[in-house]
Amino acid sequence: MTQWLLGPSFIERVFVATGGSCTDLLSTQSEGINVNQYAACKRAGGTWNGGHDVSGHCVLLILSSLFLWEEAVAWAFYSIPAVQRLRANTSNRNAWYSVLTVFGLLVFWWWMLVVTSVYFHGHFELLSGCFFGVLGWAIVYIGILPRLPQVGLPPIQL
Repeated sequence: MTQWLLGPSFIERVFVATGGSCTDLLSTQSEGINVNQYAACKRAGGTWNGGHDVSGHCVLLILSSLFLWEEAVAWAFYSIPAVQRLRANTSNRNAWYSVLTVFGLLVFWWWMLVVTSVYFHGHFELLSGCFFGVLGWAIVYIGILPRLPQVGLPPIQL
């Protein structure tokens, strides 16, 4: 989403498609060319103006959180007795600590999303970032994965 090998990132393409451009170019080599990547614009001494800046932080935090919630919650609700055995097992505390770490990471990502929302982006940037984050999750978990052949459920025992 942020950088890919097929040209400008998706977020940069949205920015340019909504009227954004590189202005105030200082480099003499860059005159007459269309700079449509943020890094290239900065290298040429320009500024990235206009357009709609989708919140990449919001996209990545929501997309990553939804992927992790999908997997962690599905596993926990699929096998609640296994989670209870992990918590009660005193000989191997690392397994329980890893479960706590996953949920701690999710809480930390939520806090990062709150800070990003308050300090770094406007409402429309956050809404579009939220939209594209949820869209990425929906494409994978609603569009692609249900069409793949089933591999079966994991065993109840850990």
